[in-house]
Amino acid sequence: MNPLRGLRMCLGFLTILPVGMSFKSYKDVAKAAWLFPVVGAIIALLAAMAALASLYFLPRSIAAGIALLVLLLLTGFHHLDGLLDFADAAMVRGSREARLRAMHDINHGVAAFATGFFVLLLTYLAIYEAKGMLPALVVGEASAKFAMVLAAYSAKQSSHSGMGSEFVSVLKGNHMVVVLAFATYLPFLALAWESAAFVLLSIAIATLLIVSASHRLFDGISGDVLGAVNELSRLVAMLVLV
Repeated sequence: MNPLRGLRMCLGFLTILPVGMSFKSYKDVAKAAWLFPVVGAIIALLAAMAALASLYFLPRSIAAGIALLVLLLLTGFHHLDGLLDFADAAMVRGSREARLRAMHDINHGVAAFATGFFVLLLTYLAIYEAKGMLPALVVGEASAKFAMVLAAYSAKQSSHSGMGSEFVSVLKGNHMVVVLAFATYLPFLALAWESAAFVLLSIAIATLLIVSASHRLFDGISGDVLGAVNELSRLVAMLVLV
């Protein structure tokens, strides 16, 4: 696949940027998922530009909030919605089917609210406390996107048919895509300098724990689980850099 076409597909899938949804199925995007870290870096650069511009007339505390808001806006809040659905479903005491019903419910409960609040709060504080806002944003967002590839690669199966199942069908055990994704991720990870190895280890552990929990709770992973991996891995990476 042409890398430029692959990047366009990934941008159209992961962001609201007007590049056109130039793919026929999610499997097409999954095959180009090795470019996800590049998309993460682009999102981070745009958020950093907005934050740095605001520093000319606003305090750093507000600029950090603007950076986080731009991150969420550019992704259409889709990953955050996945985190909220994942949190609601994980708190259900019952069968796998009951948890999946909770995951698909358009209404969010207190578990989703509390999880979203604290994840966003901690992410905001990590951006604010970062020694360098730009490298922290790039490392965090590129890490989040690589973590989604790693999650689909390490999954045993999908919990149900849908977007997540198409990604799992392509990426599960696909050594070539995950190695390419890691190679694409490395230049952005290098911005963490001496903390790079710790960032990589931390997001890998966090991702594998979420995947393991998802298999236990839902008998597989889904698109919502991948969204949760994105939000939590970004947070983990940024906390390492504080």
